[in-house]
Amino acid sequence: MKKTFKAVLCVVLVVAFVLALAGCGKINYITNGTITAIKEVQDGTWNQKDEPEGDAGASAIEPFVSGTYGGIEFADEAAVINYYVQCYNNTKAQTANYIDGEGNTVEYYALVGEEKLNIDSVLIEGSENAVINNLVPTIVDGLFKPSVYGLPPCNNRDPLLDNSNGDAANPGQFDFRTSYFTPEDSQACNVVDNGDGTITITIQPKASSMSMRGEDSQGRFFEVLGDIGATVDSISQLSWASGSTEENCLVDYEGGTGVIKINTSTNTVVEADYHMKVNVAVNHANVLVIKDKSAAVAISYDMHYPASDEYLLDARELTRA
Repeated sequence: MKKTFKAVLCVVLVVAFVLALAGCGKINYITNGTITAIKEVQDGTWNQKDEPEGDAGASAIEPFVSGTYGGIEFADEAAVINYYVQCYNNTKAQTANYIDGEGNTVEYYALVGEEKLNIDSVLIEGSENAVINNLVPTIVDGLFKPSVYGLPPCNNRDPLLDNSNGDAANPGQFDFRTSYFTPEDSQACNVVDNGDGTITITIQPKASSMSMRGEDSQGRFFEVLGDIGATVDSISQLSWASGSTEENCLVDYEGGTGVIKINTSTNTVVEADYHMKVNVAVNHANVLVIKDKSAAVAISYDMHYPASDEYLLDARELTRA
């Protein structure tokens, strides 16, 4: 996930802790302090480590029925996933020209999307707080700056920079111009024939914890948070009553889906909605004078393709050539 996503999460957690126990009178003080702390966040190198996947969980979508959809035969769920991967790769092989804010012609993915972050709920010691619920959307809207990317997982709208390191000369382990998603990563999937030469594939990846981009079921399908440890540790107001950041920060992904419309004559994605669901739990936290408290934040992160002309202009001063 992008650095901004992690920063917003940390602001919400810190503000939530303090407001829940200190009252409304300190809203401005705490908000300004946590925003200042977020400005100290540095990219760094995230810890690359294997994390065990969680339970598969229950399916959130209708069961798959074998058959022929849009002229494509799907004998089983593995065939659906393999076809999705084929169409993903075909789609990311396509580029288009855009005009940037300085009038230059730039070449990016032909299919780029919009992103939106929502904090669905915040629990402090297992309870909600009306003040926090009202304040959180303002914090998110003020700090989260939507951008433009190719199909997830993705590191850049420029195909040459869409890799682990965002560096054409030093690409790293993963090249996200192709999908690493496998049939084994899928909890459930299904297909609908739209009757107009397109089909819609819905996929629910298996649940996973502490996901890293490209490394597990969620990280091969969504724009996951990755290792949030370095970002959490950068918040000067936050410390632990016991244990370490690794032990006290838990990030679980479950129930998210992708709904992908595909043109079966070109085997390319023409429209898609990715809805990622994340639950972040923080335990044994000290925030300023507040000691040994827990918080849980439910996040939804949505990506819609294709991006509208208005979104491209607002987010990155881009226009289609």
